[in-house]
Amino acid sequence: MDNLVNETAYLNFIAQAILMYGCLALFICGIIGNSINILVFSYFPQFNKGSTPVFLLFSFAGSLTTFLTGLLPQLVAQFSGTDPLATYLILCKLRWFIGIGSATVALHCLGLAALNQYLLTSRDIGRHSWITRRRAVLMSLFVIIFFLGLISPNLVYYTHTKNSINMTQCVIINPTAAIYNTYNGLVIYSLLPIIILSTFSLLTWWNLRNKMVRRAEMERSLTRLVFAQITMVLLASTGYVIRRMYQLYSTNIPDDAFQVAQNNVFNSVFTLIGFIIHTFSFFTYFFSSDTFRQKILSLFFKRKRQIQPTTNPIRNTT
Repeated sequence: MDNLVNETAYLNFIAQAILMYGCLALFICGIIGNSINILVFSYFPQFNKGSTPVFLLFSFAGSLTTFLTGLLPQLVAQFSGTDPLATYLILCKLRWFIGIGSATVALHCLGLAALNQYLLTSRDIGRHSWITRRRAVLMSLFVIIFFLGLISPNLVYYTHTKNSINMTQCVIINPTAAIYNTYNGLVIYSLLPIIILSTFSLLTWWNLRNKMVRRAEMERSLTRLVFAQITMVLLASTGYVIRRMYQLYSTNIPDDAFQVAQNNVFNSVFTLIGFIIHTFSFFTYFFSSDTFRQKILSLFFKRKRQIQPTTNPIRNTT
């Protein structure tokens, strides 16, 4: 019995450590990486031509917002011991509206980038100009409005309630709203992005494999960047789907303390996987593209390569 209690306590400790230090590492990498991505795709002409960079910029901005509204409150709760979501109702509602909404927008804007890369590799030259930069902005704004609308019930149904040990929690207590939120997240944040990204990635790969078009070097580099990020997102999204499916399966299964501790570890790991989707795009770009890497190095080491002013020593002639 004592061994079971000790194992339960140990598993709970592991779950908390994973959330604290794993989320902190992802937060730092995500904030820095997405900020650099926005800078590079806005500052360098090689990376801001055409409509694909527009979708990517919206995606980076969505990921950055996800860290600030979705992960930051969780870090504050883990390190301070005071959950801001349980203290302020407005933060509770906004975290599950803006935090989830921005993450969803980030994934679907990446899906639009994949769609655009498919059109750009099409044999039909007319398709190359279907999505202009102006249309890309309008499409991205539509994605924001549409998916925030689907997630807007979170503003109403997320509320404060007391649990069995009289602690305030930020949760959905309406059963119908809880079911909607679970299946809505599974579809729009997991299954739909996986289908869109997989489909257009395969179609683009097929176009390139069959040499339907000749691409400029910069366009090929951008295609590699998008492919690399899509691969990373698909792997992480698959893990997120597994977590969602398990949550649906285990909803009505009574758990003892040890099973709850095991579930906490499981959820902690897949919580990290969910945020990995928005974390490593910069590092994926950096290691998969020589052009991107060179631009980053030139951006941060530009001053060192500048010619330094020289001064001639004054000789004392007296």
